[in-house]
Amino acid sequence: LGAGLGKLLPEDLKDNLPTLFGLCSIGIGINSVIKVSGMTAVVLALLVGFTIGHLLHLEYWTAKFFLKLVKVLHLGGDDIDMDFYVTAVALFCCSGFGWYSTLTEGITGDPGLLMSKAVLDGFTAMIFASSLGKSVCAIPLPQCVILLCVFGAGKLLAADLSACGGILTMAAGFRVAKIKSLPLVDLMPALILVMPFSWLWSTLMG
Repeated sequence: LGAGLGKLLPEDLKDNLPTLFGLCSIGIGINSVIKVSGMTAVVLALLVGFTIGHLLHLEYWTAKFFLKLVKVLHLGGDDIDMDFYVTAVALFCCSGFGWYSTLTEGITGDPGLLMSKAVLDGFTAMIFASSLGKSVCAIPLPQCVILLCVFGAGKLLAADLSACGGILTMAAGFRVAKIKSLPLVDLMPALILVMPFSWLWSTLMG
């Protein structure tokens, strides 16, 4: 729905909304980081995770995979800005707000925060639709898989994961706002490492 409504936005508005959305992402990321209980574990997970992701060239292989996906689904071709597309995927799938709201419903059963995320994603799709065209419709596929996994593990996870996702959200915001570009997918191993690191840190310091 958001992708369809995006065609109705005037061009001058489309030119400025990505920068504004980038700033909003930075703000959401900061809000997620505030909830952290063990920042040392989060920083360590980010450093180790990014090193692993960079050595494995995760951003490159992810971009290649999604380029094939949008072609198979007839949602675009070689003219797609894959750098921008991967940024959109990271924002939808791994934002601190998204992970926090999904974790919250997994723990409490209250879908209120996820409803807020659904509204936010609808407006985000309007923004990205102008740059990504029909390919924006392929983003819910990985988003559904990732957030269902987070929801299922909700009772096992804590605020440190949300803080780690918040930093990824800030990195995506800097990228969308064209302030600084960092390979977002290379950062994603940190989301897996942050929980054992957090547990280890709290055990050693406890």
